[in-house]
Amino acid sequence: MSITTSPIPVLRGSGGTTLQAEEDALVLRRWRKEKRIPLRAVRQVRAEGRALSVELTAPAGTTPIVLRVQGVSAAAATVFADAVTTRLPEEREADGAALVTEGAPAEPEEAVYWRVVKLCAWAVGLVTVGVAVALAIVGSGVFAFLFLICNPVTLGFTVLGLYAMRMPYYEWYLPRYGITVEAVYRGPRNYAYTDLHGTARTASVSGSAPTRRVAYHPDRPGEAFAAYSWIRKVFRTLFCLAFLLVCLSLFAFNIYMAVEGFRRG
Repeated sequence: MSITTSPIPVLRGSGGTTLQAEEDALVLRRWRKEKRIPLRAVRQVRAEGRALSVELTAPAGTTPIVLRVQGVSAAAATVFADAVTTRLPEEREADGAALVTEGAPAEPEEAVYWRVVKLCAWAVGLVTVGVAVALAIVGSGVFAFLFLICNPVTLGFTVLGLYAMRMPYYEWYLPRYGITVEAVYRGPRNYAYTDLHGTARTASVSGSAPTRRVAYHPDRPGEAFAAYSWIRKVFRTLFCLAFLLVCLSLFAFNIYMAVEGFRRG
């Protein structure tokens, strides 16, 4: 299975700015904004040390608009400018600014997930510190210290237990309501399969059999789960459920100790 990637580098500038070349356009992404610049709208691309400038075509007698990305790698900027210049079409629009479109970038599901995780981590940290300080003032310093240490740990294990439950859930749900295909063994925990759109993908599945059945949701074809027997799924479900119950018990006990510390204070 071969994967073809673009030889043109993705420029990463200051402030999280990125500039990427697609088939017939340049995509400039800044914070929650995305500009699509068709190659027909570009007059020239210049590398200027650790900056790269994209000059748009403009009618005669007007000042052309220049989009600049600062803080990029000088070597990558040179490669990017040379590669894009060779792709510029001979016939270009007179007013390139009219072809540039702007909108919100399509954020990957993984990026959304990690942003939510970071926000939740900050919220948990602030609440934990606030409760610990209040507990130290009106209650016991020992209870405050134990809460400060144990609360993030027990809550983290609880979240881990909830996350672990998604595994048996998908193993029960997807073989019945998703798409089941044959995957071919490529190496340890590496099975290759083709989705409904003809895209080759890989699944992290244990085993060494030449082929395995994997199932995926039509909306998430890149995330496949092995279609195990019902006995194995029952044991996995019971194990994950027991782990979750233990984690919830520890978290509940930690909350109880904090309440007890306030009561005694």
